[in-house]
Amino acid sequence: QLTCVSQNGMLLQYIKEPTQKVIETALSQAPRAIQFVENPTEELLSTLVEKDWAILEYIDNPSDSLIRSALAQSGWAIRYIANPSEELQLEAVKANYDALQYIANPSEQVQMAAVKSNYLALRYIQNPTLDILKAAVLQDPQAMRQITNLDLDTVVELLKVSTLILGYVPKQIGLTVDMVRQIITEMIANPAVEDRYVRELVTNPAIGGRQSTWPIDVLSLVDAYGSIEAKKIAIDQYLRY
Repeated sequence: QLTCVSQNGMLLQYIKEPTQKVIETALSQAPRAIQFVENPTEELLSTLVEKDWAILEYIDNPSDSLIRSALAQSGWAIRYIANPSEELQLEAVKANYDALQYIANPSEQVQMAAVKSNYLALRYIQNPTLDILKAAVLQDPQAMRQITNLDLDTVVELLKVSTLILGYVPKQIGLTVDMVRQIITEMIANPAVEDRYVRELVTNPAIGGRQSTWPIDVLSLVDAYGSIEAKKIAIDQYLRY
């Protein structure tokens, strides 16, 4: 028996009442042979999962400890968990954003955690909400490339989050220079405008200059319409250069 399982651990399935030594030898050769071990101890299962999270696939009703051990190694382990709680789903996508593809009907909170980790998580979200899209473009403006059925209204709302998306707006959307100027003006006039928004605006390579797609004089806009806070931030950012 030892000779057989040392060469092919999966042969354990044909051995009746294997000794502990045979079981250990089989598992060392093929850890997934655990599926043929009756009533394995938690200690044994824990040892196997710590070596390879994918072994979770062959464990019936794994304990929370085993599940968390697997998720700590790879968020993909969520695929082997039946009806995972939202807490476990969050652990999975925080470990690996693309674990989202293995979660059926993820909540918006789980989706949000995934896109905040990596905007590419949008690939696995059907009909993302506007809040999800905002979080994605904040994570990286390249998220615009992952948005299907992009329309003008959505672009306008996303511009209120970050002007960096301007480099990724298709011409056929219908966004005009006047519309962009109006949105920027409204944002910088707000006393509570975000520091990040203003700094991104004044350093945005897609805006400014006669040859630019968006020939807008940002400094003049800030000077004419910006709140005191917006002007302070803009001046500080310009002085850095």
